[in-house]
Amino acid sequence: MSDEKLAAKAALKERRRIPAIWLLPFIALMIVIFLIWRTLYQNGLEVHVHFDSAKGMKVGKTEVRYNGLAIGKVARMTMTENLEGVDVELEMDRQMEEYLREYSQFWLVQPQLSVAGVSGLDTLVSGNYIAFKPSEKGEKKLSFSALKAPPAPGIEEGGLSLVLQADELSSVQEGSPVYYRRLKIGEVTRYSLSPDDQRVDIHVYIKPAFSHLVRKNTRFWNAGGVDISGSLTNLKVRTQSLISMIQGGVALYTPEWEEEEPEATDGSRFSLYTDYDAAEAGISISIEFPMDVALGQEKSKILFHGMEVGVIKDTSFNDDYTAIVAEAVIRPEAKPILVKGARFWVVAPQINLKGITGLETLLGGRYIAMDVSQVDMKKAEPATQFAGLGQKPPASPSSPGLHLELRADALEGLSQGSPVLYRKLPVGEVESYTLSNEGVVIKVLISPKYQHLVNKSTVFWNISGVTLEGGLQGFKVRAGTLNSMLSGGIAFKTPDLNAARVSNKTRFVLYDDITRASETGKVIDIQFESADGLQVGTRMKYKGLEMGRVTELNLDKDKKSIQAKVLLKENAGWLARSGSRFWLVKPKLGLTNTAHLETLLTGLYIGVSPSASARVTEQETFVADSRAPDDQPRSSGLRIQLISSQLGSIKPGNPVYYREIPVGTVTGFRLGSPADKVIIFLNIEDHYASLVTEKSRFWNASGVDINFGLFSGAKIRTESLEALLAGGIAFATPEQAEPAAAETSFELADKPKPEWLKWAPGIVLP
Repeated sequence: MSDEKLAAKAALKERRRIPAIWLLPFIALMIVIFLIWRTLYQNGLEVHVHFDSAKGMKVGKTEVRYNGLAIGKVARMTMTENLEGVDVELEMDRQMEEYLREYSQFWLVQPQLSVAGVSGLDTLVSGNYIAFKPSEKGEKKLSFSALKAPPAPGIEEGGLSLVLQADELSSVQEGSPVYYRRLKIGEVTRYSLSPDDQRVDIHVYIKPAFSHLVRKNTRFWNAGGVDISGSLTNLKVRTQSLISMIQGGVALYTPEWEEEEPEATDGSRFSLYTDYDAAEAGISISIEFPMDVALGQEKSKILFHGMEVGVIKDTSFNDDYTAIVAEAVIRPEAKPILVKGARFWVVAPQINLKGITGLETLLGGRYIAMDVSQVDMKKAEPATQFAGLGQKPPASPSSPGLHLELRADALEGLSQGSPVLYRKLPVGEVESYTLSNEGVVIKVLISPKYQHLVNKSTVFWNISGVTLEGGLQGFKVRAGTLNSMLSGGIAFKTPDLNAARVSNKTRFVLYDDITRASETGKVIDIQFESADGLQVGTRMKYKGLEMGRVTELNLDKDKKSIQAKVLLKENAGWLARSGSRFWLVKPKLGLTNTAHLETLLTGLYIGVSPSASARVTEQETFVADSRAPDDQPRSSGLRIQLISSQLGSIKPGNPVYYREIPVGTVTGFRLGSPADKVIIFLNIEDHYASLVTEKSRFWNASGVDINFGLFSGAKIRTESLEALLAGGIAFATPEQAEPAAAETSFELADKPKPEWLKWAPGIVLP
């Protein structure tokens, strides 16, 4: 019922439709749009690229490629307005539109053949093409300038771009390989002068897989060609590979001994060393040598007890051109010996009388030797600046053995290396010598196994060359070993092996010969007005016997007199007492007094008059008389005194006559006290002492006594020709009596009375 009602109420309407003819314009529009889109898409993008030259490019044929896939081609080429280039219009695949940005790059690929290798070989078949390097950085653009060469690989590929700075380009070129342990890990991309035009900047690229090998302390060196270094005995030839010999190359390494440094970042700068030795990592030091030292060839080795520990890198003058400064690199393992006190010296071949040393340097070249003492190593005071020497220095004070100092007046034929002998057995050598205020100080080293032979009783003497001693009465010849005759030498002896031991730096006197060294005795100082006639070795005599000799001559503190040190013989110590008198004995020539002529041949000597006082004290310092003392008493004979108003021609040594026979001698004289008379001392020989009694009379017998009378004529009297020339004293005794006592005084008459001459007592002589 309800269905019927609904059906009855339904109303039918006619629907209007669009005619099919109206679809044709719409379809035509869509076709036009499609054709336009297809045309624009197939024609691609128009990209303008500026090239310096169109050489090798053709319109419609030269392709644009990316990773070997063609993505475009050359559509048109036109010259620039200034005729300095070519504007090339490229038609490129629209898929590249998103990659045509500010940092996109174009360059022409063509075949190249060089020592670095062959590139672009595929263009020989397909022709040149334009390579494209897309980029997603920067703003979109459709106009570019082509690169003159392929771009260097960079950080975009995950690698590492570095700049190496060198003084010159050498054999490095674009494409030269970069090696690590002879494995290629990168290449040289380009090079140019530095901004200041003083160096060459070499750009290298390290592949991503090896970029972690480069750290802040990595060292680079030129590995191109063949590196030949060394000497005839140590020739080194280095090369990385055959390729590096042809096209050059760069090698690198990171010192393992240094603390680990951070990895290098893109754009980091490093120095490019000339070779491996220059790049070798180590501790840099400087050694300053004297100007007279010839260092020899560059890259001289530094040896520590025969082991190579470093190398000289460069040499130059110091600021004031007074020394040569050697820049060296020491291996890291030798760092503990680079301390204050380390010594460096040049080892060179030497040929002398002692033999040949440094023979190995004739082939291997000079080298630098190095040494350091254990004491300095224990102190461990690091140093990088050292003073070099031209020859081997003396042994270090801490080296094994006994280090002694010998003082001498002169070097006398000794040199560094001269042997030290004990019983003609070499037990040490001379290490060095220096001048001092006291003369020459010679440092010697006694071998450890012989150092027990030296103690407080040891004496040293010089045995250099041949010693000839003597005079007209004979001579002696002394010589050591042949080596000591040629190169000098020192000998020693130790009289008491049980004496106290000595320590390092103990100082001894170096005597001229064994005779001087064997002398022992007391040393006294005698002050002289001048050193005329004095010298080291001048003898001291007493009654013709040698009592000592001069060992030193020096100015006194005030520099007004000469201080002579005299070594007395062991049995002459009794001369060093108060009251002893000293003087220099010189020859005397004259008609009236000639003495000490033997000094013309044997040399002057020091005379001595020992103290006659019973109360004496020991004394070490004396003042010499300018001449022999006026009174020199004799040890035997009768000593008497004559008193006269004046001395006249009387002199010490004048004879004393009795009946014209010499029986005594004038021994001296002095002024009396008060000084109104002269006291003359005589010594009468013991055999004639009984001739002198208290009644004896003395007169001056000097000269000639002449009496002249008109009727008596002339009478000439003299005691003797000697008295006539040299002067003398005569006496007469009236009768035999008790002999006069010692120190008895008599008057000295100018001439004898007549009765004195008539006295003729019969005195019996013993």
